[in-house]
This record gives sequence, structure tokens and C-alpha cells, in this order.
Amino acid sequence: MKNKLRYYIEAIGLGIVYMIIALIVQELFESIPVFYYIFVHGLNLSSLKTFIFSLEIHYVILYSIYIGLLAGIMQETATYIAVDTRKKDYALFIGLGFSIIDIVILFISTINIFKNPHEIEVILIILNIISSLLFHPGTATFMKWGWLTENNRLTLLISIFMHAMVDGGLVYADIFILTTPHVYIKTIEVYWAIVMVISIFMFLLGYLKLRNVKEPEKIENI
Repeated sequence: MKNKLRYYIEAIGLGIVYMIIALIVQELFESIPVFYYIFVHGLNLSSLKTFIFSLEIHYVILYSIYIGLLAGIMQETATYIAVDTRKKDYALFIGLGFSIIDIVILFISTINIFKNPHEIEVILIILNIISSLLFHPGTATFMKWGWLTENNRLTLLISIFMHAMVDGGLVYADIFILTTPHVYIKTIEVYWAIVMVISIFMFLLGYLKLRNVKEPEKIENI
């Protein structure tokens, strides 16, 4: 039992490490427009902010797709690699490691909210936590099933697409709210309804599929 617990903790730690690496690479690619502007125009924070704002507003769909796909490719590729290093029983815990970093970043970015929290902000934080705890373990177990059934490339593509919908949708919703603030509540209701459906679907899909597949005896790692 103690060995099992240690392996679960190691699997969570592995997920944490891979998520950190994925986010660092993701951040570098997300900053390409910033690097481009600085290279062409030099460092001017005021004009840089104006450039980024204009880019987001005028190319909202392309920008949302770009950010969404980056997040999906980086994080799900990292998950794809990580789950192949452990037996199937530990895939969910690797995904949990990804969720932990997600939640830590959420708390850091919303720390000021807790000084004077509004009901809607607390609800959004709770929804973020729940969706992360469902989505990352879901794609981890789903892609582990893919590795065991030789559907690994398909499960990776599906996971990237689902992740892109969640993160790209968030970017689009944020910009849409910025330009049409009177539909704030309606927009977040629609967005979070879609996100929770995706998160629950991925968790159940991954968990149920992985549970019903046997692991080959030749796998000797943890």
C-alpha cells in the first residue's frame, strides 16, 4: 500500500513537471506577437499594449484559435508523453498533476479577488477548479487508453481539439465581453455550460475506456 501511495505521488509530481514545461514553451509561443513588435518598433510599453489590444479586437477569431491551439498542442502533447511513462493505473494521477498547476496559477491570478469577493467571481473560480480536475485527468486517461490500443495519435488529436475549444473559447469570450459588456452574464453562462459538458465528457470517456482495457504484460515500468 505504501509503495502504491508513493507511485501515485510520483505520478502527480510527473504531471506537475510536464505541465510546467508545457506552460513555459506555450508562453514563449504566445509571446511571438510581442517579440515581433519589439523587434520592429523597439520597446515602448504604451504602444505595445495598444498593438496587442488592436490585434485581439480586430483578429478575435484568429487570435482565439491561435491561443487555443497553442494551449492544446503544448499541454496535451506533454500529457501524451507523460502517460506513456507509467502504467495505466497512474494516468489519472498524472492528469491530476496538470490540474494542480492549473489551479495554482488560477489562485495566483485571482488572489486580489479574495480581498473583496463577489458571488459571480467565486462561482467562476469554483467552475475553473472543477473543470480542471475533470479535464486534465480525462485527457490523460483517454490518451493512455490510446497508447494501449494503438489509437494514440487519434486520442492526441481529439484531446488537442477539445483543449483548444476550452482555452480558445475563453479568449474569445473575454474579448467578446470586453466589446459587448451588456451580455456579460449570458456569455459566461453559455461558455461555462459548454466547458463543463466538455470536461465531464472527457473525464468519463477517458476513465471508462481505460478501465475496460488490459495492460500488456511486457510493460515493466511503474
